[in-house]
Amino acid sequence: MKNRIVSIAILIGIFGLYYIFYIYGINIPCFFKSTFNISCPACGFTRAFRCIFEFRFIETFTYNILAIPIFIIVIISIVMLVYDFIFNKDTFVKSISKFVTNYYILILVALVISFLYNNFS
Repeated sequence: MKNRIVSIAILIGIFGLYYIFYIYGINIPCFFKSTFNISCPACGFTRAFRCIFEFRFIETFTYNILAIPIFIIVIISIVMLVYDFIFNKDTFVKSISKFVTNYYILILVALVISFLYNNFS
């Protein structure tokens, strides 16, 4: 129960911080890009999520090709966490560990594709 509350609080905190940054126009530079002068697989997520919230889905892909799948995964995670909290279940942790175990190669390939896309497009 405590882990579920902490997980929900973390997700709400992340979205809350993002919303505050969005309202005040605060942009946090990418540490990876500023250090190595190349884009990381997550570069452009802030701008892409901003496009998603403004319903500009085609433009989202110009910032980061993984933004929409990651956004969908985050929404599903929030729904699963709330479900687990209400019904006192552990489906979220089991589902995430099963997903990562079964699809870790696909996840790594997606990160490499995103890295290449961010640096060579």
